[in-house]
Amino acid sequence: MSGHSMRVLLAALVTTAGAAQAQPVTSAPIALQGAGPYHRLTLPLAIYGRAAYGDLSDLRVHNAAGHAVPYAWLRNEAAAPRTASQAVPIFALPGSAASGDTALAFTVRPDGSLALDSKTTARPNDAAQWLIDVSQVKGALLQARFEVAPDARGLFGFQLEASEDLRQWRPVGGEEQLVRLAHGGQAIERMAVELGNLRARFLRLSWSDPQHGAPLAKVEIDSVQEVEPVAPIEWSGALKPERCSEDYCDYVLPRGLPVQSLRIDLADINTLAQVGVSGLVDAAPASATPPQFVPRNPLYALRHQHRRTTTLPTGPGEAPLLDTVVYRLAQAGGEARSPVLALDGAVYSRLRLRTAGPVSLLGATPPSIAVGATPRTLVFLAQGGAPFSLAWSAAPDKGAVQGAVPGAPLALSTLIPGYAADKPVAADDASVTLPVAAVESAVAAAALAPVPGTAPHDPSRKWWLWGALGVGLLLLAGMAWSLFASLRKDRAAAD
Repeated sequence: MSGHSMRVLLAALVTTAGAAQAQPVTSAPIALQGAGPYHRLTLPLAIYGRAAYGDLSDLRVHNAAGHAVPYAWLRNEAAAPRTASQAVPIFALPGSAASGDTALAFTVRPDGSLALDSKTTARPNDAAQWLIDVSQVKGALLQARFEVAPDARGLFGFQLEASEDLRQWRPVGGEEQLVRLAHGGQAIERMAVELGNLRARFLRLSWSDPQHGAPLAKVEIDSVQEVEPVAPIEWSGALKPERCSEDYCDYVLPRGLPVQSLRIDLADINTLAQVGVSGLVDAAPASATPPQFVPRNPLYALRHQHRRTTTLPTGPGEAPLLDTVVYRLAQAGGEARSPVLALDGAVYSRLRLRTAGPVSLLGATPPSIAVGATPRTLVFLAQGGAPFSLAWSAAPDKGAVQGAVPGAPLALSTLIPGYAADKPVAADDASVTLPVAAVESAVAAAALAPVPGTAPHDPSRKWWLWGALGVGLLLLAGMAWSLFASLRKDRAAAD
């Protein structure tokens, strides 16, 4: 075979491989746990960047035969969460308790609360650790609010741990800070820490520097009682500003993501600025179907009794969310950084950080941000044979009517006969891992950004394409066999 024929064969092989890679991945296998028949599936946040619609209305669950099985969104019809706040007992422990068995210092009352042995008490100024009794708090723990002595000033780093029995402890998050500083004529105070829907009976606070801990005067716990369990919050990667103007920076958010938490990472140390945070929504066509699901964030409601809380000026199309002071300051005990901010859980196309002055107040390099959200959860009926898979569209179908396609989500009361909104759904667990192609990995890791697609998911079309690809590969294999046979003949003739 000539060199030209060889090049043609190689080009055909490359073209066929490229065609196979060009087909967007529109499904992922589901792993089941338990016998069912109902299964609870928490979705990875990266699904927002793959699905054709921001409200995930194009998601389907398929069985082994490729048929869509019934499913419903969890929490859509559940009873509204109830929040509460209460002061809890705290106990100062001396430095010697840090290496000992905390349980030996306490007795448990009949109601489950703690009583401290008087011989092991410590003065608040000398406490290396504090035990926080949350055994009487009902529901999940949203945040802890601390009150320290009025004259306490500085940066107080600490670690939190949780326990059920005072013997086995597990860490809660990373290192946290209580902050009370004055900088540039402005007071900075951070006296709360998020607990992320934690469930525990006891908390233990250990100062990072026991010689410079803050004397605690009071601890209050904000909690929430919800019928359905809440999945742990997930975070995007770092998002850089799309553009900055004279007094604001705009950040593009992952499409359809219900933003519940915001972290602002200042690039320059010793930076402090007042900012207003607003959400921006792209104009939608009049025929667009509004999202049916808006996640709730009780922590935002607790911190901001009124939705519109910014005092800085706003522009058209802005939904003001909150005012705050962001900072990154060098201190003797380490860097003081502004805390994670709670947002309302709505869907925005962009977030805007507006400064009270020039945007350079945020530093020579504009800050990056990260956004956090609670993943959505669905419940499906394992109808038909396994394996099951999660499927979605690669691109919007302009001619389709959302909700009119077989397999569209149902109401929980339709999916589960006898469903009661004040009781949790009885369902076994299921999990899904989305495949990440090489060309998508950087995008998915950085910002959960949308993955371009070319066509909606159609099982029959997919199998037709794979069949055509298989025939093409067989033809190429035949060409390759013919090429090698020709080369063998040429070599035999030369010998």
